[in-house]
Amino acid sequence: MMCNRVIACGLSFLPLAAPAIGAEPRGWEEKLAGALSLRLRAIDRELAGLGPKLKGLPDIPISDQGGTGGCVGVHLSASPAGDTRCALEIRFKEPGNVDLVSLVPARRYDARGLDANYGLPDSFSVELFDAAGQTTAVVAVEPDARRNPVRRGHPFFYQVDPPVPAAGLRIVADRLHPDPDSDGVFIHAWSEAFAFEGERDVAWGGEVKIVGGAAPTAPWQWQPAFLVDGETPLGLPEIPGEDHRNIGWLSKDRKDPLESASLTIDLGAANEIDAVRLFPARRPTSDLPSGFGFPKRLKVLVSDTLEDAGGGAWRVVSDAAYRNPGHNPVTIPFDATTGRYVKFEAVELWKVYESYPAFFALSEVEVLDGSENLALGKPVRSVDSMLNLITSGGRYWSGAALTDGFGPEGKLVPTREWLGLLDKRLGIETRRHDLRAESVRLINGWRRTGLAGFALLGLAGAFAIVALPIRYRIHARRELEKVRERIAGDLHDEVGSNLGSIQMFADLAEGRSGPSEELKRIQRIAAETVSAVRDIVWLLRPRGDHRIATVEHLRETASIMLESLEWKFTANEAAWATELPEESNRDLFLYFREALHNILRHAKAENVLIRAESAEGRLKLIITDDGVGIEETKLQRPSTQRALRQRADALGASFDVTSTPGEGTRLLLSVPLDRKRRPKVPAAPSPQSNA
Repeated sequence: MMCNRVIACGLSFLPLAAPAIGAEPRGWEEKLAGALSLRLRAIDRELAGLGPKLKGLPDIPISDQGGTGGCVGVHLSASPAGDTRCALEIRFKEPGNVDLVSLVPARRYDARGLDANYGLPDSFSVELFDAAGQTTAVVAVEPDARRNPVRRGHPFFYQVDPPVPAAGLRIVADRLHPDPDSDGVFIHAWSEAFAFEGERDVAWGGEVKIVGGAAPTAPWQWQPAFLVDGETPLGLPEIPGEDHRNIGWLSKDRKDPLESASLTIDLGAANEIDAVRLFPARRPTSDLPSGFGFPKRLKVLVSDTLEDAGGGAWRVVSDAAYRNPGHNPVTIPFDATTGRYVKFEAVELWKVYESYPAFFALSEVEVLDGSENLALGKPVRSVDSMLNLITSGGRYWSGAALTDGFGPEGKLVPTREWLGLLDKRLGIETRRHDLRAESVRLINGWRRTGLAGFALLGLAGAFAIVALPIRYRIHARRELEKVRERIAGDLHDEVGSNLGSIQMFADLAEGRSGPSEELKRIQRIAAETVSAVRDIVWLLRPRGDHRIATVEHLRETASIMLESLEWKFTANEAAWATELPEESNRDLFLYFREALHNILRHAKAENVLIRAESAEGRLKLIITDDGVGIEETKLQRPSTQRALRQRADALGASFDVTSTPGEGTRLLLSVPLDRKRRPKVPAAPSPQSNA
């Protein structure tokens, strides 16, 4: 069974304007402009107010969310010739009164990275047409669609007021963008087109036609039908909301993907329903694809009573195969029916790798009567549940997550509202970009003014001689800190995550094939490496109130390395508050890890006692084990404990070893302290052990 660990100088005398949110430390020109420019102060105030407005809005994801790519039209010229048109035309299944149109740009990943506006025309217009194909309304004209540098995949959003009766939607490209892969070829691409009548997308499932061009030669990701399949590269329609711990529901793992799994929702009373909507689960590890756990074939059944409460007859309202939707909701419509219980039976489960188990996983389930979700807050039953599986961040998989109104990352909202909030974010980010650009222009102007004034006053030379070296030194120090922070983040997020995956797969293999020495060794080495990476990250981040003290970090390292032994760690109050310089911290941790490694590899100990004491200007670290000890003749050799002695010498510390064969070993390290202390002295934690 799958285990339940599934693995962010100068001019200082002048008054300053308030700095913008997230701004880098200011140079003299910014300080001068902030002191003398009323407009720059107003810009800073407005920028400070824009940051909080973004916190409750959805963001455009950068990572691949899976799903279909969209529709691409291939053309041989940038603009249509004569009476021809370059367009994508959507004819609705049923006419509707359109009051909103939204277009989502296509995106593509290649060796150059992410192109979030792949195939977006340089200029285009949007039209609604009637059953005869005649234009009834021009919804929008975009003469320079690529001009906004902030639009990195943000959807275009057009209100239609008053609503216009229409049988179709037409996107007419007036000037196309070149294909980055082919000379002399131009492309017209969109990921998804929405045409709303209220909450209903009348464009969904419509007929799509490429006008004036042709489909690409490799259409596996780009097909006309993909323009109206409801799938976008923007992920699930979520907005940041209150903290929630439920991230979805996960079935028990199965070796055979044809071994079905099911869940049932009790609506509480008989209701008329005409569709269900399924929200895929977020992938638990980065090596799994988007759309993790979405079934390949699913039956939807409805009944008035449960089978075990009166023998109710289940009616199949949908039975179909599905491709992986990525992080996109899947709506399953059917003829309206009445029932209290709705069952979802995954006939064929998701299974991406031959050696990986099969799962049925979802983030949320909606049972719909029109646009009303009848399943919100309703109980979910399943004999196939994994039973509250804990994952990273204290979150867990449970049946309650399926009807709580939340996706894996935030509160779920209707697609129309979500698109409107994304457009609101675009407006705020565009305003912020414009304000920052204006701020740069103002600062550049004041820089020129300041330099001219310094030249007239004869102070420019003195300023360059005295202040500039200091400024560049500070800048170099900041750059070094940024590099250290980035390295620490990469080690923590990438290496730490991969090591966690190694532990997970080792546990999974042990659960299937039984324990073995090789698996135990893999688990131990992975755990020790995680501890080593953790120490490196700790040392790379020498500042910040979030950073734990030296002795507390020693205790956490012991908890990881000595997990298989009985151990106890104690310290006096002064020791908990003691902090060493950065280089001393490095030598101390290398000494500590070497000492614990020796115990694990050679001592054959069962109990380890660690004591830290700070008194009379020295930090003493005493490590005692009840292992086999060291013979006197061996203890006298210069090579014995050589690594520990070298670390002690680097610390300027005294080092003493006491050992009795058959009774254990005691190491005493006494490190001289400087005057550096943490600004706040925390209360001393109680002694801890794994006993």
